[in-house]
Amino acid sequence: MEISEKTVKFIKEHALHDVNALRLKLAGKSDKMDIPIEFALLQIEARRKAQKKLPSFLENDYFIFPDTLSSEQASNEAVARFHASLLDSGSSLLDLTAGLGIDDMTFAMNGINVTACEINGMKSEALRHNSEVFGLTDHIKVLNIDSMAYVDTYESHYDIVFADPARRSSAGKRVHALSDCQPDILAGMESIMRLSDRVLIKSSPLLDLTLIRRTVENLSHIFVVSFKGECKEVLIDIRKNAEFSGVTVVDLDMNGILSTFDCHHSPVVGKPLNFADRKSPTDYRYLYEPNAGIMKAGAWEELCQRFNGLFKADSNTHIFLSDTLFFDFPGRILAIDELMEKKALKELTGRKYNVVTRNYPLTAQELAKKISLISGGDRFLYAFRYKGKPLILTAHLFNS
Repeated sequence: MEISEKTVKFIKEHALHDVNALRLKLAGKSDKMDIPIEFALLQIEARRKAQKKLPSFLENDYFIFPDTLSSEQASNEAVARFHASLLDSGSSLLDLTAGLGIDDMTFAMNGINVTACEINGMKSEALRHNSEVFGLTDHIKVLNIDSMAYVDTYESHYDIVFADPARRSSAGKRVHALSDCQPDILAGMESIMRLSDRVLIKSSPLLDLTLIRRTVENLSHIFVVSFKGECKEVLIDIRKNAEFSGVTVVDLDMNGILSTFDCHHSPVVGKPLNFADRKSPTDYRYLYEPNAGIMKAGAWEELCQRFNGLFKADSNTHIFLSDTLFFDFPGRILAIDELMEKKALKELTGRKYNVVTRNYPLTAQELAKKISLISGGDRFLYAFRYKGKPLILTAHLFNS
């Protein structure tokens, strides 16, 4: 798979153009223009979709996508860098599901020697090309092969096996249980661990952590990985004869790690949960909303213990209150403004507010529509149950 200078120039010149309009305008002109038009349009569309999550890769004009789906399913490069940070340079790694290969190229950039298995011919060809473009061929060996067949026949040892099984059934339906993904990594685990003492599995952010602990043997650790507060994946770390060491919640941005939080993900003896006990939430100065990773882990007791003076609004309301300012809190920090009664709510009609509901009768969308609010701005309207009673208050982001 190659891409000519002429094609690269075309892609750059039309990067902001409407792809469908270009397709109609240039239909049947590939030979005359000496450019593979459909391929070029595919690159324009895929680059547009992946721009926010693959900015450094797309700085290289010769980086290509095998299809548009690959651009949608590709790992965020910040998440890929986190994966690489868990491994030692010089390690040998077998990737069972290479796909576009963002993880594999990032591993290779960090000095890890990768054998990348990809059953799809177009994807494996694209990965070979992109590996050459980035000068990584000494660290990446690409195999167009069924990875599980490879596992069953290969005899040597790898330091680590990595897998991101496809979260779609044979019928194309979205799935998240590991047993429903392709390939079924857990079913082949005996053969996989014959090749390595450590396996890392990227799994759906919807996968239940308790289910993982119950069904995954040799479970060593779980990483709940978020990007700018949005949960992207649950990374399962399996090591031969390991004992479970807990859960680490990681929040990333393009510059690296924003926050980490370690928890046991089990009942914590001697660590009671602190509940708010004042008459109104406005009797506190600050409102804290945990990021998606903390929400996923449900580490409420440990959160209160780490941040002494933090109080949960209600047993089933994952909002926290305090008079203390915790700059390193893993989530959103807001200064509380006022409690909103019905008359005050009517006065907000047409104004800009970000609406958040937690353990409240209405969804955020329903409440915003009911009050006729416009989404946006730096002010927030929080609706939640406090000490058993539903209420609404306003708050603004704490910036200094």
